[in-house]
Amino acid sequence: MSMIGNFKTTNDSDIAALLEKPKRIEKFLYGETFSTEPEKKSFFGFFKEKASKEADYWMPSDSGEEMNIDKAWQGIHFLLSGKSENAENPLGFILSGGELVGDVDVGHGPARVFTSTQVNEIAQALSSLDETEIQSRCNAEEFKKNDVYPDIWDEDFDESFGYLLSYLEDLKPFIATASENNKALIVYIN
Repeated sequence: MSMIGNFKTTNDSDIAALLEKPKRIEKFLYGETFSTEPEKKSFFGFFKEKASKEADYWMPSDSGEEMNIDKAWQGIHFLLSGKSENAENPLGFILSGGELVGDVDVGHGPARVFTSTQVNEIAQALSSLDETEIQSRCNAEEFKKNDVYPDIWDEDFDESFGYLLSYLEDLKPFIATASENNKALIVYIN
């Protein structure tokens, strides 16, 4: 089963609403409607018990823009941070930082959210990347030693790292545009 890295923009008020009631993240990411309890039926469905009085009819105010970086998420994280797991922010944003949206599993653990201020910091860090340093991290042995997903580092070197670098080149303008538009960000793996 593949794990795909995803990013979705929104605004700070929607981020606050998601943090207030984390179950909302399912609706926001996947368009699912939900209430806190499903409708209950009695024997043969003759009597229906209405959904809980605590049903949540929240709708996001910003549908946001989306992008995914396929299976390149941990490889890009390693190129940016030099680490395969948690790393310092703002360049560690793919796997670290932000705030968890409760404990709602959205595919491969909970989503994390970054405010528009944090997105600005990420965009600035991405725009000032040292390309020489990034290129120096394109080392198949280091990727294998650190067990970086996906396990493609024994394959054609140029193709493997071209895959990562092409998604990184797509991610940078996505984050820059989010920053320019004062957007917040949701990061999740599914």
